[in-house]
Amino acid sequence: MFPRTLNRWASRAVAGAALALASLSGTAAQAFTEEHVIILIDRSGSMMTTRASGQTRFADALVRGRDFVQMPNALPRLYAIWSFEGASYRREQGFEDGAKTVATLGRLTSGVGATPLALAVCDAADELLQFAPGIDARKVVHLISDGEENSTPEDTLCYGPPSITRYPNLTEGSWEWKIRNMLKTGDPLRDSPNPFQLVFDADVFFNHLTLAPAAAPPEPAFHALLKGLSQASGGTFTPIEDTRPIPVPGDTNQDGCVNSTDYYLVLANYGLS
Repeated sequence: MFPRTLNRWASRAVAGAALALASLSGTAAQAFTEEHVIILIDRSGSMMTTRASGQTRFADALVRGRDFVQMPNALPRLYAIWSFEGASYRREQGFEDGAKTVATLGRLTSGVGATPLALAVCDAADELLQFAPGIDARKVVHLISDGEENSTPEDTLCYGPPSITRYPNLTEGSWEWKIRNMLKTGDPLRDSPNPFQLVFDADVFFNHLTLAPAAAPPEPAFHALLKGLSQASGGTFTPIEDTRPIPVPGDTNQDGCVNSTDYYLVLANYGLS
């Protein structure tokens, strides 16, 4: 069972308002007929870290996955679910509708291994590019994780040392460089100035170790990478600190409640950014 229940009407009303406004502006989504998503869930041992809420990162990751599936979308969606830990990943579910996806999320269990993030992201991207090639679909890798790559096998294409430099100037041959290329071109060894072929979303659980409370901690290179990939590909990046509640869909003013205030805030601020 999931540890949190959403106010579904409120969250859907707010999201619906945003989608309706977006449709009036002629967004790029109208070029597609549907959306294919692989929800990529980290089940490594560190995901069993207990957060301030009393829930583990893994339990809250499942809630985030469910929230994502249940939010309205401008296009019809099909979802697959993969989980990863150790030196590999598991295909928990092939491409299905939202109801089956929520049920599958409720059955997942955590693992104890390390984090083969590069392997999982690259293979998920490849799977999406190969799935239903005759359909003009938006392809999305939706990552929910808490850590960096540390266990991709050396005999796989996306294995590589860490980048010496931060995003966007990634070291050629690094695992970061390879997953960026895979999301852009479908080939981990080929970069391109062209737009990304896939959209990349990332929810990242973390906990700052603050030695000087008055100073803002620097952004970790891993966060800079995932945020950069998300923004460049048209996706979303959501950092989730362990000391704070997980974000509530539709809570635009971040007061922990979804209500008419959020709805009117969306309407009042649309088009101002």
